[in-house]
Amino acid sequence: EMLKRRGVSIEGKKATVVGRSNIVGVPMALMLLKADASVQVVHSKSTVEDFEAAVKDADILVSAAGRPGIIKGEWIKEGAVVIDVGMNAVPDASKKSGYR
Repeated sequence: EMLKRRGVSIEGKKATVVGRSNIVGVPMALMLLKADASVQVVHSKSTVEDFEAAVKDADILVSAAGRPGIIKGEWIKEGAVVIDVGMNAVPDASKKSGYR
Protein backbone atom coordinates (compact mmCIF):
# COMPACT_ATOMS: atom_id res chain seq x y z
CA GLU A 1 0.00 0.00 0.00
CA MET A 2 2.83 2.43 0.82
CA LEU A 3 4.41 1.85 -2.57
CA LYS A 4 1.10 2.31 -4.40
CA ARG A 5 0.41 5.59 -2.59
CA ARG A 6 3.82 6.89 -3.65
CA GLY A 7 3.22 5.86 -7.25
CA VAL A 8 5.95 3.21 -7.22
CA SER A 9 5.47 0.60 -9.93
CA ILE A 10 6.15 -2.90 -8.58
CA GLU A 11 5.49 -5.03 -11.64
CA GLY A 12 8.70 -6.35 -13.19
CA LYS A 13 10.94 -4.78 -10.52
CA LYS A 14 13.65 -6.68 -8.66
CA ALA A 15 12.79 -6.71 -4.97
CA THR A 16 14.97 -7.89 -2.11
CA VAL A 17 13.57 -8.61 1.32
CA VAL A 18 16.15 -8.77 4.09
CA GLY A 19 14.71 -11.01 6.80
CA ARG A 20 12.47 -14.06 6.78
CA SER A 21 10.28 -13.58 9.82
CA ASN A 22 6.66 -14.69 9.78
CA ILE A 23 5.66 -11.20 10.94
CA VAL A 24 7.28 -9.05 8.20
CA GLY A 25 9.75 -10.80 5.88
CA VAL A 26 7.67 -13.66 4.48
CA PRO A 27 4.40 -11.68 4.16
CA MET A 28 6.24 -8.81 2.43
CA ALA A 29 7.91 -11.21 0.00
CA LEU A 30 4.54 -12.77 -0.82
CA MET A 31 2.88 -9.37 -1.31
CA LEU A 32 5.65 -8.30 -3.70
CA LEU A 33 5.36 -11.60 -5.60
CA LYS A 34 1.61 -11.12 -5.91
CA ALA A 35 2.30 -7.65 -7.35
CA ASP A 36 4.52 -9.29 -10.03
CA ALA A 37 7.94 -8.33 -8.67
CA SER A 38 10.89 -10.71 -8.91
CA VAL A 39 11.63 -11.33 -5.24
CA GLN A 40 14.77 -12.48 -3.49
CA VAL A 41 14.90 -13.12 0.27
CA VAL A 42 18.17 -12.94 2.18
CA HIS A 43 18.76 -13.36 5.90
CA SER A 44 21.37 -13.77 8.60
CA LYS A 45 22.39 -17.22 7.31
CA SER A 46 22.87 -16.06 3.69
CA THR A 47 26.48 -15.74 2.58
CA VAL A 48 27.90 -12.23 2.71
CA GLU A 49 28.44 -12.34 -1.05
CA ASP A 50 24.83 -13.39 -1.78
CA PHE A 51 23.51 -10.87 0.74
CA GLU A 52 25.47 -7.96 -0.74
CA ALA A 53 24.67 -8.95 -4.35
CA ALA A 54 20.94 -9.18 -3.60
CA VAL A 55 20.91 -5.74 -1.96
CA LYS A 56 22.91 -4.17 -4.81
CA ASP A 57 20.53 -5.65 -7.40
CA ALA A 58 17.30 -4.46 -5.74
CA ASP A 59 14.99 -1.85 -7.26
CA ILE A 60 12.88 -2.25 -4.12
CA LEU A 61 14.64 -3.07 -0.85
CA VAL A 62 12.79 -4.06 2.32
CA SER A 63 14.90 -4.23 5.46
CA ALA A 64 13.28 -6.34 8.16
CA ALA A 65 16.31 -8.15 9.54
CA GLY A 66 16.06 -7.19 13.19
CA ARG A 67 19.70 -6.04 13.25
CA PRO A 68 20.75 -2.41 12.92
CA GLY A 69 23.49 -1.66 10.40
CA ILE A 70 23.31 -4.98 8.54
CA ILE A 71 22.92 -3.18 5.19
CA LYS A 72 25.70 -0.85 4.06
CA GLY A 73 24.65 2.39 2.38
CA GLU A 74 27.06 1.90 -0.50
CA TRP A 75 25.27 -1.35 -1.42
CA ILE A 76 22.00 0.43 -2.20
CA LYS A 77 21.40 1.10 -5.88
CA GLU A 78 20.87 4.71 -6.97
CA GLY A 79 17.11 5.32 -7.26
CA ALA A 80 16.11 2.22 -5.29
CA VAL A 81 13.05 2.41 -3.09
CA VAL A 82 13.92 1.45 0.50
CA ILE A 83 11.48 0.41 3.20
CA ASP A 84 13.14 0.11 6.62
CA VAL A 85 11.01 -1.81 9.08
CA GLY A 86 13.68 -1.54 11.80
CA MET A 87 12.78 -0.75 15.37
CA ASN A 88 16.09 -1.38 17.12
CA ALA A 89 17.64 0.59 19.95
CA VAL A 90 21.18 1.63 19.05
CA PRO A 91 23.53 2.73 21.86
CA ASP A 92 24.18 6.49 21.83
CA ALA A 93 26.03 8.06 24.76
CA SER A 94 24.99 11.56 23.64
CA LYS A 95 21.32 10.81 24.39
CA LYS A 96 19.83 11.05 27.88
CA SER A 97 18.30 7.58 27.50
CA GLY A 98 21.65 6.11 26.36
CA TYR A 99 20.28 4.96 23.02
CA ARG A 100 18.49 6.17 19.93
